[in-house]
Amino acid sequence: MRLIRLLIIMVLSVPSQVIWAHAEHDKARFIAPDGNDEGRCDNRFRPCKTLLYAATHANKGDTILVAQGDYLISDESEIYYLTSQLVPVLGGYSRIDNYNVQNPSLFATRLIGLPFEFASDMQKQGFAVLADTKSRNINHQKLAAKFATDNQLKQAQQDVACTNGSAGAFPCHNMSLVAHVPIEQFSGSHYAANDIWGHIDLNNGTEYALIGLSHGVGVVSLANPSAPQVVGSVSGFSSDWRDIKVYQYYSAAEGRWRAYAYVTSETRGDGVSIIDLNHLPESVTLASNDFAFATAHNVYISGVDYSLNIANSGFPPLLQILGANRLSGSQHSYSLTDPTDLSDEMIPSGQTRSDYTHDASSFVTRDSAQTAQCNNATENGCLVLLDFNEDEIRLWDQSKLTRRSNLSRTTYSNAAYVHSGWWSEDQQFIFVHDELDEMQFGLNTTLRIFDISDLHSPQLAGTWTGPTAAIDHNGFVRGNRYYMSNYERGVTVLDISNPASPEQIGYFDTFPSSDNSSFNGAWGVYPFLPSGLILVSDIGSGLYILKDETLNPADDTLSFSDNHLTSEEGEQITLSVNRSGNSSQAATVNYETLTGSATDNDFSAQQGTLSWAAGDTSPKTITLTITPDQNDTELNESFFVRLYQPSSKTQLGSNKLVNVTIAGKTATNSASFTQNELTLYENGSAQTITVARQGNVAEAFSVDYQLTAQTADIGADIQGIEGTLTWQANDLAPKTLTLTPIDDSDVESDETLLLTLSAANQDLLGNPHEVVITIKDDESNHAPSVNAGNNQQVNALQRVELVASATDEDGDNLTYSWLQTSGVIVNLRDKDTLTAIFTAPNNNADLTFELTATDPFGALSKSSVSIKVVKSDASGGTSSAGDSGGSVNWFGLLLLATLCAWRQNQLTNLRRDSRSN
Repeated sequence: MRLIRLLIIMVLSVPSQVIWAHAEHDKARFIAPDGNDEGRCDNRFRPCKTLLYAATHANKGDTILVAQGDYLISDESEIYYLTSQLVPVLGGYSRIDNYNVQNPSLFATRLIGLPFEFASDMQKQGFAVLADTKSRNINHQKLAAKFATDNQLKQAQQDVACTNGSAGAFPCHNMSLVAHVPIEQFSGSHYAANDIWGHIDLNNGTEYALIGLSHGVGVVSLANPSAPQVVGSVSGFSSDWRDIKVYQYYSAAEGRWRAYAYVTSETRGDGVSIIDLNHLPESVTLASNDFAFATAHNVYISGVDYSLNIANSGFPPLLQILGANRLSGSQHSYSLTDPTDLSDEMIPSGQTRSDYTHDASSFVTRDSAQTAQCNNATENGCLVLLDFNEDEIRLWDQSKLTRRSNLSRTTYSNAAYVHSGWWSEDQQFIFVHDELDEMQFGLNTTLRIFDISDLHSPQLAGTWTGPTAAIDHNGFVRGNRYYMSNYERGVTVLDISNPASPEQIGYFDTFPSSDNSSFNGAWGVYPFLPSGLILVSDIGSGLYILKDETLNPADDTLSFSDNHLTSEEGEQITLSVNRSGNSSQAATVNYETLTGSATDNDFSAQQGTLSWAAGDTSPKTITLTITPDQNDTELNESFFVRLYQPSSKTQLGSNKLVNVTIAGKTATNSASFTQNELTLYENGSAQTITVARQGNVAEAFSVDYQLTAQTADIGADIQGIEGTLTWQANDLAPKTLTLTPIDDSDVESDETLLLTLSAANQDLLGNPHEVVITIKDDESNHAPSVNAGNNQQVNALQRVELVASATDEDGDNLTYSWLQTSGVIVNLRDKDTLTAIFTAPNNNADLTFELTATDPFGALSKSSVSIKVVKSDASGGTSSAGDSGGSVNWFGLLLLATLCAWRQNQLTNLRRDSRSN
């Protein structure tokens, strides 16, 4: 009995499935040769059998763990899943220890039929590749074609028309390829792309694409869409998830538009990255990081027009943070009054994990029936926020943030993960994406449409089911089109003239290899550029710029006659809206004005509806009055008029937005700094500051500059500078000034100076024309503290994570660098982050790694960690004397086996006894 008690205690000490689930950072999926392809593969005691099945049931960020044994690769698609970065596949595990330890040398996991060129990469993941005649099960001709296609995905392409169902290697319908920018063209070692957003610089009309990458964000100029140019990248910590939004506003003080991008990620270290877009197309830079939270899954800006990224609603633009590591991941808001210094606007209290917001969108309704349902509605209407909560759809009245109220909570059958959605332009319907229903319930692509005419009781109005099992991810409405990123199917376009019953009218497949319910292919789509270009981000192959050809010229089409108009103050202007194509039915379209550099005081703001009877093709007009004023010093000002919400079976043409310019005085030359503050480090290198030219460039002009002391001493703390900057006629190139600090041995507090532009004619000075220079003292600085983590003992060929920590007493941003200092050389991944990854060598070895953390002064601290690699032999022992390094305790397994045999014997006796009775 003692032995039995001991064995029972040992069995009870084995972790339960629930404990394992809570211990895992990301959910694991399990495969074994004797498994069964059923369920979700997330129970280690009931593993699945094949990679293809497990990959189509794994979520982003999951890991597929493969138990020892032989696996026949019989489908070409399995090769893509084996090499996935979003869902890593690792071999060298065992069912005996419940997938506890990766030990490829002991738990041999062999891939049969995989082309041998993959052997090296597969070994790093814990597999052995066997050259076996069973590889004949793979259609090598088909595989070669897939590899040829894969190679095309890594090549830049342009102007490939969609003809007979394909645009080169890409299956398509009514969408042609304008250009493709592969991931490899962006600077940095990026292994994947994620989110996408667009931006139009209203100073000059140039459009840009902003694409999230594994190590930052890339910015691409679309000045020539067929030959896009990568302007630059802003680096960030390694992350599979990024989300991007843009805010643009007019600075009256500077007489120009300014814009910033806001980027969140799931990796600690970046917070919200605020990217300065004000020096395009010359450069793109990081303005600041805001660390009100460490990580966030999504970012959204309410109260803006998503084509221009400018305020449009009568409610102030707010940065909405979603899925952050604070406030239980619930939605909270920040003011954009100072776009580079976020301030709290709405921070909820009492939130729990059930209040997590995965994604959000919003609209302002002025519909009388809907506004009556909002307790907080104002004269500007009701701001309705759509909260996609994982489990349900929540609608909020956020017209007054101090009194926000919940309007409704809605779910539906087969809800697996309520992910995201968007609203119809009439604000009567929302389109909802569930990211896991295809995978968990075996559905084809399923988009749900809810009627929200009653905000208190949304009703399921219809569903759209796609032709494949590909997962729907994100989508946006423009006119009566719905643009949806559809993962392995690429991008799908739906006609939503009847919102409850959409029809597919176009697609472009950025992942031609398969259409499974897996996380490859198109992550995001952006359909709002004024040019009508469609931007798509593909996880594995980068940026796609597409031409939307779903607009049939023969169909009923409404469009402005011009996209730009100029008027003098005090005049009335008339905008014509033309009708072409099939006019057999009645048609309507709404219009509204949007303020720009011109405000409501400069013109008569309007919104309304234009109507045509059946057969009527005459132009309809919108008349606007430009307000006269006595200010002769105003420069040109502009505002916008847009068409939206066309009636059923009516489409909007290419001119759906008009830019109206109110003529002012001719702009003079002006010069200004591109920033209003700069930090120098006493022992650091010299830094430059940029002076930009605006206004009338037809003439030459000059401005003076001078550095003046405040608390710092020129000559003792910094080298003095003064002089004149001169631009020749038509010279737009920015100038730079160099500031060089002087190091001393004094212990000092921060010291400041003022760098100023001046001119006899003050009109030559833009804003800012002063920069505050702060010099930080190195003698007062403290070096960072760093800990490279605990020493580890690992198995040969095991995937190893080096997890470090670092702090800085002065709150400075730190940079990191891992270096291997001894042992067999391994390939370190993410060595500029706190968590580096490598695959252990296939032999006994002692490895040492050193992490260096450095602050902006160059002060650094180092810490080392030792990794002992142990290779086990086939008997379960090590190939040389020493501990097994985390491999299975064979004595314990023997005892467990004894207990199992005893229990089986007891059950046999019970059955015998029951039969005898």
